[in-house]
Amino acid sequence: MKRAFTLIELLVVIAIIAILAAILFPVFAQAKLAAKKTNGLTQIKQINTGIQIYLGDFDDTFFPYRLNGVGGSSCGGNLDTCINPTYQELRASQGQAFADQMIGANTRNVIFFIHLLHPYIKNGGIWQAPTQRSPWSFYDPLNPDTEPIFRSYGGQNSYGVNNYMFTSQAGGSSIGGGLQSSVIVELSNTLVMVDATYYNVLPRYVGTLTGYTGPFNVCSSSYPRYWKNLGNSYVFRWNGALNEPSDSEALKLIQERYNGILNVSRGDTSSKPYNYLQVLHDLRDKGAQSMWDPYKQGHVPCP
Repeated sequence: MKRAFTLIELLVVIAIIAILAAILFPVFAQAKLAAKKTNGLTQIKQINTGIQIYLGDFDDTFFPYRLNGVGGSSCGGNLDTCINPTYQELRASQGQAFADQMIGANTRNVIFFIHLLHPYIKNGGIWQAPTQRSPWSFYDPLNPDTEPIFRSYGGQNSYGVNNYMFTSQAGGSSIGGGLQSSVIVELSNTLVMVDATYYNVLPRYVGTLTGYTGPFNVCSSSYPRYWKNLGNSYVFRWNGALNEPSDSEALKLIQERYNGILNVSRGDTSSKPYNYLQVLHDLRDKGAQSMWDPYKQGHVPCP
C-alpha cells in the first residue's frame, strides 16, 4: 500500500520552496541588472567607435549637438524645407499626419547629433539604454513625458553630451559646435557623453569655466538644473504642464539607471562606469581636474 504525503510534509516542502525562492529571486534580479549594465557599457563603447570615425573625417573636431534650419520652427512656411531627416522620412513613408504627430513642431527643423553620427553607427537601437524608461531613438512613439511641440526633441532619450564641451549659442545655425580634440587638455579625463534622458546635460553645482571665453552663460535659464537630466531623470517632464522632479526625486531617478552607476564616454573615445554621485559632484569636488571641464582651468560657481 502506497503511503501518501501528510499535510505537515506538504507544508514543509512548500515552506522550503518559498525560502529558496526568497533567496534566489534577488540573486536572479541582480544578475539581470548586471547583464543590463554590461550591455549599456557595450552600447556606449559602440557609439564611441562611431565618434572615433567621425573625428577622423572632421579633423578631430567633435560634432555639434544641434543644427537649426533656416526659418525657425515653422520651416519658413514650407514643410519641405524642414531639415530633420526623421521627419522627412516619416512624411514619405507614413504620411504627413503621422509625421506631424511623431515629430513636434519645434523638432521638425532641427538636426541632432544622433543624425550626424548615424552614418558612422547605423544602428538606432544602440541609442536605447536597457534600463531607460520608454527608450526611443529618432522619434518617440509613446510620448509619455514630453510637451507636444517638443516631441522627439533631441533625437533620442538615453544619452546626453556635456554642455561645457558643446556650448549653447542661441540664434546661430550651428548650436553647440563641438571642440577640437587639441583644445581638450586631458582627453581621458573629459566627459563627452553620459547616460541621460535629455540630449545635453550638466553637473550639479555648475559654474562658469575659467577656460571658456564664449557667450554661453551656464548660470542662466534652466542650465543650473540640467543635472536633473542625468540617468532616468528629466527636468522638462510634461504632464499637461511642466512637472519638474524635485531634487530628491531626481536623485532617485538618476540612481535608477544602473543601480547607482552612470556610463561615461570620454574625450579619447574610451568609456567607463562611474558612481552617479561622482558624476553629479565632480565639478564641485575636483575643481580644475573635473571631468566636466575640458580646459582644466577651474571655474567660478554660479551666484
